[in-house]
Amino acid sequence: MEDVKRITVLVNPAAGNGSGFLKWAQVKPHFEALFATYDTQVVLTNSREHAIELGRTLETDLLISFSGDGAFHDIAQGVLARPRDERPLFTVVPIGSGNDCAKALGIPSGARQALEALATGRSISVDVGRCNESFFVNTLSFGIDAAIAAKTHELRKATGSSGFLLYLHAAILVILHDLKPHHLRATMDGVVVEQDVLICAVQNGPTYGGGFTIAPRACIHDGLFDICTVQKASTPKALYYMTRIARGTHERLPVVSTYRAHTITLDFDAEMTAQLDGEPARGAHFEVELLSEALDVLVPQSSGL
Repeated sequence: MEDVKRITVLVNPAAGNGSGFLKWAQVKPHFEALFATYDTQVVLTNSREHAIELGRTLETDLLISFSGDGAFHDIAQGVLARPRDERPLFTVVPIGSGNDCAKALGIPSGARQALEALATGRSISVDVGRCNESFFVNTLSFGIDAAIAAKTHELRKATGSSGFLLYLHAAILVILHDLKPHHLRATMDGVVVEQDVLICAVQNGPTYGGGFTIAPRACIHDGLFDICTVQKASTPKALYYMTRIARGTHERLPVVSTYRAHTITLDFDAEMTAQLDGEPARGAHFEVELLSEALDVLVPQSSGL
């Protein structure tokens, strides 16, 4: 971090089921000790729009999102709206319910452990996805994936639970009550595929939903998306497939197809819900492009990236 002099921490108080500020207060002395030689400031985000604006306008060398995937995604929208050479170094201290963006970057769970790893970290350039007018860092998915993401938000508010088990609970409920395939016409680097799908996931990193390994071989800086589709199935089989996806052992199942591509066009038979890093969107037509090495991020020395 030889070029970093100014560090800004954006704390999302709503992260971790509303415990974001408390978690920040607990590790603040540790942060100040680890980064004592830098000029630091802390800013609380108060809305999605506020987080995007801060990402777009803050003058800093290193921007740390103290948050879950949602606020990290929002801040990234602002950072990526800047010209390429004006984007600050960016990273996340994961305190949310899923933290798949942090997993893709090799950042450990737990705020204290993440801060310690990042204090001696290194800068790398990673790929970013663009879907229509929005960016995503880790995942874009459709079908029951997006329905599960929506159900996860609902259950998190109702139960206060988080992580892998929360997503699994949501997945079971969606499969039991809302198992509906959609006809998909996908054009991936010029190759056309048509399927009736339950799941279509476009991955930059390997996991979604707090650790479901939907794309085991995905790497966030290899210049290609990893795409996984799961075709229609009965409810019992769909439940079984989710257990295989959780472990990343699903790719040889006969209903599963995997692809790699740089540009993708997706057309569904009806308007449907999508999710970008857990944030919802709707539509029937999606233009998806990978932006190679679009974001400079701070990762631990041991990240393996």
